[in-house]
Amino acid sequence: MMDFDALISYSSQDKTAADAACAFLEGKGVRCWIAPRDIMAGGEYGAAIVEAIDRCRVMVLIFSASANNSGQIRREIERAVSKGVPIVPLRIEQVVPTKSMEYFLGAIHWLDAMTPPLETHLQKLADTVEALVGAPKPGLEAAAEPARRDKVSPATQREVAEHKPLKIHVPPKWLPASLAVAACLVIAAGGLWIYRSRAPAPPPVTPPPAPKPVVALIPETVPFVRNADRGAIRTEYLPAPDHKAIALSYNRIGFTTGQVDDETAKTAALDSCKRAQEALKSSNPCWLYAVGNTVVFTGGSPPMPSAPWVMRNPAIETPYAAENLPLLNDAQRSGWGKAYARITQTKVIAMSPRGLAFDYYGGTEEENIRRSLETCGHAAGVPCKIIVIDNIFVVPIPTTMKVVGFFNASTSSEVAPEMRGALVERFANAANAWNAVAVGVTGMPGTALNASDEKNAVAQALEHCSTRDRECRVIALGPFEVAPIGPPK
Repeated sequence: MMDFDALISYSSQDKTAADAACAFLEGKGVRCWIAPRDIMAGGEYGAAIVEAIDRCRVMVLIFSASANNSGQIRREIERAVSKGVPIVPLRIEQVVPTKSMEYFLGAIHWLDAMTPPLETHLQKLADTVEALVGAPKPGLEAAAEPARRDKVSPATQREVAEHKPLKIHVPPKWLPASLAVAACLVIAAGGLWIYRSRAPAPPPVTPPPAPKPVVALIPETVPFVRNADRGAIRTEYLPAPDHKAIALSYNRIGFTTGQVDDETAKTAALDSCKRAQEALKSSNPCWLYAVGNTVVFTGGSPPMPSAPWVMRNPAIETPYAAENLPLLNDAQRSGWGKAYARITQTKVIAMSPRGLAFDYYGGTEEENIRRSLETCGHAAGVPCKIIVIDNIFVVPIPTTMKVVGFFNASTSSEVAPEMRGALVERFANAANAWNAVAVGVTGMPGTALNASDEKNAVAQALEHCSTRDRECRVIALGPFEVAPIGPPK
């Protein structure tokens, strides 16, 4: 088995995050062991993991709902704890640990990676792992002791060994005179300071701007593009020689390698991306994403919603109809909305609070969801939400009230400020269902959770609000902010 520093423990459903963490740590010089990559062909899976835990300096746990409920991961943690291996949990989903997990991980400092950009959290992970890897392993303190003793003089070592008192040196007779001279110098310096303080102060010196952090290229975090394109970046682009560059758009990439200099590589990558757009008859722009193995994209990581991105609930799902798409105008529903209905491949629609909507199709459902959220978030500047999968609305679509936006309890001006935190907690683990919020004149909220239908959600929220406030009205249904349907314009 190869030499390594960190073992990465993860659920198979979190492989993308685990691969990203592995790539980032190895880019920082931390040697990693990760399954199944580092299990020899024909080797026994369980035995390989046990041996890896025994040999590692630190365990990185990718913690999610899947990992939380995995018996295999629980056994890996138990083994690491019994062997005295430090554990660094990286939480990628807002999940409360089970009692078994809490028993082993309750006293450990957690790293949260639930908000983009992922690179920021991976840098903290790398700093933590590097600090742990650099510390001596248990049993090495005795080996380090001679080095510490070398810093103490031999005479002192002998006196300590023989239990002799250390000698206390008496100041020589000339010390008081020296102190007097030093006092005069201090007084003179004080006079000089008073003189200088009368003169105008020099203009402040503006420090130079801090250099921008270098962001390493991690294929698994490149936004917008297909999984196949991410794979090509890892297998073809990363090992290729300089000078090289990557350009991307919302649906394709172009890259080049082995050019004469960086400028030539940048131009060639952008040209390749633009040709791919022309082949698709697309007008999407192309951006320079990476030069060499460093990210130079100025657009940053697209804002993404918290995981899980989709919570399916057949009780509220309804067939897709273009005329029921929320937040769009009639022209958008008639044109783009009806065109979406004719697509026969696997497809999804993501929508932003600002009415922007993007669909993706042709890939796997998971790939389409990820790409549509990234593209929608980048264009809107805020996290988006999956509204449609294939030909099914996967969120409640109000019909008795008008959708005017996405509801956010923490920032809603309709809710009294002192009640927003409690409302956020109440809906933190609420299912994707007919949930509703009503408020009165003082902003005291009344809620309904998991109602049987839209009508009952409205009635229950109003009834709850009426016990706390007056003149109550419904302001949220499902994930949406709503208002009464007014007369047609």
